[in-house]
Amino acid sequence: MHAGLWQCLTALARRREPVDPVTVLWEAQQRGLLDDGSEPGEVLHLLAEPAGSVEHWGERALQRSLLATADRTGRRIEAYAGDTANTPFQLVVGARRSLADIGAVRTRWQHATGTVPTPQPRPEPTTRAGPPTTTAAYTGRAARATR
Repeated sequence: MHAGLWQCLTALARRREPVDPVTVLWEAQQRGLLDDGSEPGEVLHLLAEPAGSVEHWGERALQRSLLATADRTGRRIEAYAGDTANTPFQLVVGARRSLADIGAVRTRWQHATGTVPTPQPRPEPTTRAGPPTTTAAYTGRAARATR
């Protein structure tokens, strides 16, 4: 019943119709949710009472979003790799853009759950590019010997 009501609510929201008790009951009846003898009052009671903690369901929704995004990203990268018209550069650029979607969902997950990792300090480079730190003394131009 919960899954059916969820489908009713999401269908109404996608169609940009009002989400009120009468409209939800009508959508549930159209989908056959009330055919098993469920009373409309029971259905409204299910909608009014939470079926668990909001944090739990929010985390589940983010988890589902992350998994769906990872699946979509994998399929997109697979399509890039399978297209022989793509150059290696196009494959790399397309894959990086696809992976950015996963990064966005991961960031939302971290902000929602409060598990933002602390940035790891980067080690200092041991060598640097540039001129050598010591130079040889300038010897000048050698004088020409005359013959």
